[in-house]
Amino acid sequence: QFNVLAPSARICRPLDRIPWRERHEAICDFLRSARPDVACLQEYDFEAGTPGFHELYERHLGAGFAIYSKQRTRNKVEGLAMLVRREAFDEVVVQDMELEPGFCDRVAMVARLRHAASGRLVVIANTHLTVAHAHNSHDIPMCRPLQMTQVLDRVAEVDGDVKIVCADMNCDHLETQAPKGPYTAEDVSRPVRMVFDAGFASALHQRCPGTRPISHTCHYAQDGCADYVFFRPHDALQLTAAALYPETVPVDAAWDADTGWSDDPKATLSDHRPLLAEFQMIARPVQVGTS
Repeated sequence: QFNVLAPSARICRPLDRIPWRERHEAICDFLRSARPDVACLQEYDFEAGTPGFHELYERHLGAGFAIYSKQRTRNKVEGLAMLVRREAFDEVVVQDMELEPGFCDRVAMVARLRHAASGRLVVIANTHLTVAHAHNSHDIPMCRPLQMTQVLDRVAEVDGDVKIVCADMNCDHLETQAPKGPYTAEDVSRPVRMVFDAGFASALHQRCPGTRPISHTCHYAQDGCADYVFFRPHDALQLTAAALYPETVPVDAAWDADTGWSDDPKATLSDHRPLLAEFQMIARPVQVGTS
């Protein structure tokens, strides 16, 4: 789970000093070395936003991953991508969603995959919710919950043993400070609680109890953990690890405007930290026929 910070977006210090190709080549190097079976990316740029962006990812990662992408609607130049490791799955179907309300231009992707090693059917969703603008009367009380409802409904409809939702939620359910305006912190984080109420758990928070992770720095709101890998507990699924990259940087490390996430330049790939979650799946029982 990783918001890669599209080159077409507003780039904060110190990332504004790094040419976009250099930064995204480093992201591709990270993804190649991490070897995820599935990578869900947000702020993935398209040709209108950054010519050559998709080609860079295809050139560096296309041999190992099938790259599926969905651009946001109307004139938005970035969107989502889902990278599926070719050798990990033998059946892949990816559905695109254009979320209501249409004026938010938000999208989602829902994939149904057959895990080659275990035979398990896996459903994975990828989305990026609208920013929790506290200055209007619709984003927090209506748009964000509606977007999450649509994603959860689609995930529930798709048949699968294992269900996972990856998202930039644009909120942190552990945040206690209310935004400026009429809304509470609980109002802002309502979409996260909706996912919990649907029976999912957060991989990172399960592995880091008693700690408030920080995965994102934000120029218009509090820094916090906007990045989630939610999973629905299942007898066939065991969460074995979850961490923010790089693991040498504390999970609650604060952003520094001069150095980013760490004094090590290689640690700062985006204004988000990549979230890695590792699961073990128990193989589907083999049906043995008798005669």
